[in-house]
Amino acid sequence: MESFTIPLNQVQPSQLYISEVKLKKVRTFLENTDLSALDPLPVKKIGDAIFFTDGHTRALALMERGIKEIRAHWDHDELDWLQYLICVAWCDEADLREITDLRERVVDHSTYRRLWYKRCDAMQKEVKQGHYPGVYTQQIINPDEKSQITESVLRALPDWFGIEEALQNYVRRAAETEFVAVKVGSRPVGFISLTDHNEFTSEIYCMGIYEEVHHRGLGRRLVQAAEKMLREQGKKFLTVKTLGDSCASAEYERTKAFYRSVGFFPLEESTGIWAGTPCLLMVKPL
Repeated sequence: MESFTIPLNQVQPSQLYISEVKLKKVRTFLENTDLSALDPLPVKKIGDAIFFTDGHTRALALMERGIKEIRAHWDHDELDWLQYLICVAWCDEADLREITDLRERVVDHSTYRRLWYKRCDAMQKEVKQGHYPGVYTQQIINPDEKSQITESVLRALPDWFGIEEALQNYVRRAAETEFVAVKVGSRPVGFISLTDHNEFTSEIYCMGIYEEVHHRGLGRRLVQAAEKMLREQGKKFLTVKTLGDSCASAEYERTKAFYRSVGFFPLEESTGIWAGTPCLLMVKPL
């Protein structure tokens, strides 16, 4: 497990309370432990968010001892990252931006269980049923915000958008498109941008969702939001261009499977649209 050093104030909490009983135990443990020998704390980076996935109590106890930097490691476990992002959104709402903000949220253990465990249990049940608390789509108007969301998401998807020149072009042009983001709380986790071809047809110019929350229905939500907007404009067709079948790519096979799952049909593959790269044109009647 590769570890690194990170300032404590650069890692956001993903829980709202600390158990007083657990904190006392950790304080006692640290008094009798070589701090340099502590295991690194697990953290996760999704987009611009870096947050603790565990070890909040130890992080708070270390902060109390004047520690400003900790050893950490990236959490690569197959966890439900949508649930974690919902918890991070709760912390955003409570203005908990760093571990020191939890000092005023140390509660007795029965209160901790009531306020935290029960809230998480209820959220997890809702997520399993497909009801995602605080997850929604929003049309974005501000050009700078469109570009910022596009860059943040695409940079987190190097297997799809690994060519810097192309990425920068997407970022620039996204500012001029019709744009819908999918958010968890106030944090965008994906987007769809649309260009207008004529009175009948629009195209998905670019679309991306953080890979950690793929297969959670968020892409379908984005497409449905785009379709609703386009139908209100009187559009009849929605098209998209993606990598042609003649060029093998596991990532783009997933992309094409997604588009088929939301009603797109392949029309034709062409080598004359993207220089040197086969392009598959797909269409969906609206």
